Amino acid sequence: MKKITNIIFALLLVSALISLDSCRPKASRNRNTAKNKTAPSSATAGPSAQQVMSRADSVLSKVSAMSQEQRDIPSVSTDDYPRTPWGSSYIPKPDLTAYSTYETGLSNFTNGEYDKAIANFSQIAVTGRPSEFVPNAYYWMGESYFAMQRYPDALPYFEYTVKVGPSYKRETAFYKLALCNNNMGNSQAATMYSERLMTEYPKSSYRAKLRKLGIR
Repeated sequence: MKKITNIIFALLLVSALISLDSCRPKASRNRNTAKNKTAPSSATAGPSAQQVMSRADSVLSKVSAMSQEQRDIPSVSTDDYPRTPWGSSYIPKPDLTAYSTYETGLSNFTNGEYDKAIANFSQIAVTGRPSEFVPNAYYWMGESYFAMQRYPDALPYFEYTVKVGPSYKRETAFYKLALCNNNMGNSQAATMYSERLMTEYPKSSYRAKLRKLGIR
């Protein structure tokens, strides 16, 4: 009977101990488990301060080894090279209007519509566009006036060509200046331009033409 009583008492004691353990706070019971969960593993941990400083020193040493020319890279503003909405470089389309005006002027001159040609070429001369055709425009304005036998009006345009016009037009401009002055009765000025033509272009084919007109 006594043994049975001891067994029952032991069972009650074990039951009481289990009940007390279940009543403890979870934080107390799971302290070790929580520590294991929060502790970072060596595989997932980030680089240490020593590793970061080591990498920085490596980068600085590479920069120091570079030449001054390699390091001095000029900064470029994005405003200098605008981008399209899809990211590619924006290249503006050239304005072909001025070139079209020059071609129209040549076409009008070829067709004998000299007033229209002068209007076209004068537009280029006034606006300065395209700039590379401005000297040619002055030359062709002189040719247009010459074709209409308006020699006094043609003179300044040929003189401009001789001074600052395209080099491949200077020879013809000298020739036309001699003709204009000869047709105006200015034989002395015609001879002067003829001599300048022969001096700068001794092999000019215009020499024989001027001699036929009596211009020396």
